[in-house]
Amino acid sequence: MDSIKILIIEDEEIVRETLAENVKEKGFFVESAENAVSALEMIKNFHYDILLVDYRLPDMNGLALIKEALTISKDSVPIVITGYSSVETAVDAMRMGAYDYLLKPVDIEALVAEINVILKERDTFRRGKERLHESVINLLVPVNDVETVVLASKDSLRPFGKEGILKKIISIPGMFFGKIIEFYWG
Repeated sequence: MDSIKILIIEDEEIVRETLAENVKEKGFFVESAENAVSALEMIKNFHYDILLVDYRLPDMNGLALIKEALTISKDSVPIVITGYSSVETAVDAMRMGAYDYLLKPVDIEALVAEINVILKERDTFRRGKERLHESVINLLVPVNDVETVVLASKDSLRPFGKEGILKKIISIPGMFFGKIIEFYWG
C-alpha cells in the first residue's frame, strides 16, 4: 500500500492533519495542501494516485480544482470531501471527474475500502488495456501481398462496398470481432 500516493487538499488545519494521520496509519503515503494553489503546484511536480479534495477551499472551489488537476494528471482519482451535503453538489462533483463524494467527518474505514475499490478497478482497467493492445498488435501483421494492398487502397475502403473493408474483416473468422469479444467476455 505504501506505493499508493494520496494528496489531501483541506483548508482546515485540524481536519487536514487528523485525516492525514489516520490515512497514514492505514499504510498509505500521504501529503497535504492547505489550498488549491499549493495543491496544483504539488500535482505538477509529483504524481498522486488519489486526491482528497475539500469542496470549499479559500482560493478555489474544489470542483474547479479537480478540473485543473485532471488536466495536469489524468490518472489521478479525485474524491470530494465536504461538510455540506447536497445532491446537486454531488452530481456536479461526479461530472467534474470525482470518483465519489464523502461527508465529513470522513469515516477512515469507508475511505480505505473506497481506495481499495479504486485500486482494483485501476488494475483491472490496466490489464484490460494491455490485453486489448496485445490483441490489436497480433492483428497487425505486415502485408506483403501486392493484390491485398491494391484492394485495400481503392473501393475496399468503403465499409460495405462490393469489397468493403468491414466485409473483409467480418468474413475472416475470429479476426477482429473475435478479439473484441474475447477482451470483454473472455
